Amino acid sequence: MKIKVWTDNNNRLLNWAYMNDSRSVGSTDDGQQIIEVDSTDGLYENHASIIDGQVLPDSGYDPDAARPTPEPSPEQQMIAALTLEVAQLKAAKSSD
Repeated sequence: MKIKVWTDNNNRLLNWAYMNDSRSVGSTDDGQQIIEVDSTDGLYENHASIIDGQVLPDSGYDPDAARPTPEPSPEQQMIAALTLEVAQLKAAKSSD
C-alpha cells in the first residue's frame, strides 16, 4: 500500500496518510514523500524515521506503555469514596 509521509528536517515522521495506489513513489509537489509499505505497523508519529523510503520505528518504543493513564474525575473519586463508605457501613452492620 502507498502512504504519504510528512517528516521534519531530520526525517522524523510527523504525520502520514493513505494514498491511492496509482500514485507514484517519490517526492510530492508539496515537499512530502509517497512511500510503499506492507503494513502500517511501526508508523508511530514522532517515534519513527523515514530513511530511503523505509519506516524505521524507534528501538524500544512501546506505544501501549506510552499512553497516559486517565486520571479519575472528581465525580468518579467521590463515587468511589461513597461506595467504600457504604461497603464499610454494611460490613460493620453485618458484624453486629
